[in-house]
Amino acid sequence: MKTKTVVILVLVALVAILLLQNAELIPLRLFFWNVYAPLFVLILVVFLLGALVGHLTAHRDRKKDQKTGDEKPAPPVLPPPTAAHPHA
Repeated sequence: MKTKTVVILVLVALVAILLLQNAELIPLRLFFWNVYAPLFVLILVVFLLGALVGHLTAHRDRKKDQKTGDEKPAPPVLPPPTAAHPHA
């Protein structure tokens, strides 16, 4: 199997374990609302909000770099090293 496939399968297994171990209902109190939801739902919502903020921040930084022209130059391409030939 490819490495990417193995990593995806491991992550899916870890998420399944997380779901099974955190299925109990917990209260979420926000101002005057009381919402009961499984813990894994709240973990998932917080994760997705963090991913969204990270994505938007990275996207904003890329746009800012494109506007100001502050892109990092590509590293120089060096020729491959030559093998030392012993004298015969």
